[in-house]
Amino acid sequence: MNSNRFFLVLKMMVVAVCLCGIAQATAQNCHIKCRMDVAEFQGKAVVLYDMNTGKQLGSTKIADSAFAFDIDVAEPFVGYMQTSSLTLGSNNYFYFRFVAEPGEIYGDLVTDSLSGTPLNDLYYSFSRKYHQEEERIDQIAAKLEGAEFMSAGEVVRLTQDYTQSWKSLMESMAEMYEANKTNAVGALALEDYLGYDAVDYETVLQMLEGAAPVVTTYKRLEKKLQAMEKLSQTAPGKHFVDLDLIDYKTDKPIKLSKVIDGKVAIIDFWASWCGPCRREIPNLAKIHEKYGKDKDFVLVSLNVWDKPDGRAKAIKDLKMSWTQLLDGTRNATDVYGVDAIPQILLIGKDGVIIARDLRGEEIEAAVKKALGR
Repeated sequence: MNSNRFFLVLKMMVVAVCLCGIAQATAQNCHIKCRMDVAEFQGKAVVLYDMNTGKQLGSTKIADSAFAFDIDVAEPFVGYMQTSSLTLGSNNYFYFRFVAEPGEIYGDLVTDSLSGTPLNDLYYSFSRKYHQEEERIDQIAAKLEGAEFMSAGEVVRLTQDYTQSWKSLMESMAEMYEANKTNAVGALALEDYLGYDAVDYETVLQMLEGAAPVVTTYKRLEKKLQAMEKLSQTAPGKHFVDLDLIDYKTDKPIKLSKVIDGKVAIIDFWASWCGPCRREIPNLAKIHEKYGKDKDFVLVSLNVWDKPDGRAKAIKDLKMSWTQLLDGTRNATDVYGVDAIPQILLIGKDGVIIARDLRGEEIEAAVKKALGR
């Protein structure tokens, strides 16, 4: 189904359900009481939002390791609570999802648990199981890192266990979604599932057929779907999408096509504060030293989500002497469906994207192959 038509149908479904539900739904009280027994959080403000509308539903402060909200709920929806600070990784930030439904909801934000109402009991019971399975998969992966010290049979056994465990986890998450696509748990389950990038955009559109508006209007899913659509349009095999950028050296506008057309090009989406981005710089520097003078090749670092001072210092400190471009319109990552960096693309002489998500030694191997070396 065409994606634009699909979303039009979804919007019509939402309107129809809303109109039918006006006379039927009766709001009931939802009491949310949470424990946050961490010293750094005491006195911090907590804001409650409706994740489908983005509307703020209330705010309060953590006192004596606890806080509470009372809201009226007609139909269950996905809500979330967060501290007013938006500084990820700081000592006064947390983010917590739940299902807002009539009844008494009890949460412990230290142990990431919620209970007391049917949908929250269902989701958090399942959530604990898949987190345990994640931990087991991580443990298997950690053992495989020492594969050189194992027998061939042990490596095969662990690899099979890892593959089967991963497959089982994905299947159980998909099943959880399918069983709850008509209620708010389905929105949370699908968000978790899509976080693993286990399916393509067209498959997700099929999964959404028959889903309730509480799922299809969930803002985090809408954002993920938009990124997946852009990703499908800039996948390997597709022609690169041109961008209006800024040349770092001259501070003048320049199009990506002006820089890379007719050449094998590496495009590195990066930021100075991004540790994994910085760890790839030596690999890129090696490639620039080896192929930088080749008239058929260009290496481009495209700085995104950054501040001028941090960017300038990193370029100088890391001796990034190759082409540096800036996201002039601040939409480059949206166009290419980039939701995490570094994102390293390889584009062929014909303008067709050859690969995405390149890392380490595979970057040079891909460049060498594209140049026919």
